[in-house]
Amino acid sequence: MKNRNELLETYIPIAIFGFLCLTRVVFTNVVGLSLTFLFSILYLFIENKRNKGQMEDIGFIPKNILPDIKKYWWLILIPVVSGIVSISLFKFVLPEVYLYASDTKPMLSFGKLLLQIPQLLILAFAEEIAFRGFFQTKLCNITKPIWAIIITSLFFAIGNFSAVSISGIIYISFFIFIDNIIYGVIYQKTKNIYSCTISHFLANVIEIFILFFYLFD
Repeated sequence: MKNRNELLETYIPIAIFGFLCLTRVVFTNVVGLSLTFLFSILYLFIENKRNKGQMEDIGFIPKNILPDIKKYWWLILIPVVSGIVSISLFKFVLPEVYLYASDTKPMLSFGKLLLQIPQLLILAFAEEIAFRGFFQTKLCNITKPIWAIIITSLFFAIGNFSAVSISGIIYISFFIFIDNIIYGVIYQKTKNIYSCTISHFLANVIEIFILFFYLFD
């Protein structure tokens, strides 16, 4: 009975999540990510309710946000620095992708960028619930935390697949992987969805504004 319950509560959800994540390569961004988010978030909340758990049990600990920032501010800022480096090198490492991106500049505006900020916050929050609160936590039940973090980061990189050149995929996926290692470490240390969401959100915002104001001048 124990093995059966373990199969139902750990291995099968992990397998479904992994499969849905891989569909991101086949389907569009919206479809692939939406399926992954929907499954993991619904499963997480249903499982928690069934076990009569508290919101804090699944990483929703708002009271610890400030203590976590004070203690792990340097970890939280590493993805921001990584984003600055990756975007700054983007123009020189991937000139063909940069030129394509530059062509989209006339369609962008500062006002549209500001409207993207709440969208980036919601996206970062949903991704952290799915990949850290659900996937990484489930993996920690069957393997060491370090491997759970690495596997989660690999799947996140796959889940954010972009239809660009091979060199572009390698470059973008490398930095996504590194950033997600940090998000995973933050979550493992704090067990707080909000703390890794803050790091994720700040990195995304900095990257998009650097692209707009610096690289596309």
